[in-house]
Amino acid sequence: LPISMFLFRSLPDMGYLLAKPLGILMCAYITWILASLRWMQFSVSTILISTVFISLVSLFLIYSGQVNLAKFFKKRTHVIILGESIFILSFLFFLIIRAANPDLWHPFNGGEKPMDLAYLTAIVRSPYMPPYDPWFAGGYINYYYFGQFIVAVLIKATGIIPEIAYNLAVPLFFALTNVATFSIIYNLTKG
Repeated sequence: LPISMFLFRSLPDMGYLLAKPLGILMCAYITWILASLRWMQFSVSTILISTVFISLVSLFLIYSGQVNLAKFFKKRTHVIILGESIFILSFLFFLIIRAANPDLWHPFNGGEKPMDLAYLTAIVRSPYMPPYDPWFAGGYINYYYFGQFIVAVLIKATGIIPEIAYNLAVPLFFALTNVATFSIIYNLTKG
């Protein structure tokens, strides 16, 4: 949140509503860099190091006086409550939809879900990036995979199995998209 508030300080919501997606993206990117350069394996400790680094930068912004959280929470309580309500309701709404049909394969149309899950599982199990290719023994994924990597970071951090996490990631991205859309609309109309 402090990094988002610093980066988006000119916006009316000061980036509060963009802090969740930005935080997930920063943690995943730092973890990906460390695993891609083979400085560290893709593991819980690497994710923890990324989180600690982000936390230290956030604490620096708070203690240097560049971000005032108390003032922000007093002045923009309505935005916080509205934004969190949109996030939670969006997540629960799409979670109910996924719960109604959690199958990862459409019986008539097929789809990319088996490929997504195979790539996601391969990323979770790979110690370094690029991850191994689940379809080609001894090869590496020659395909864009950073979206699955973001989910893989959340899987490693929480310990949830990929089959369950996949069905939780879809509502999460739906909720994050709704909050980001609301942030854009709020900042354009408020400004």
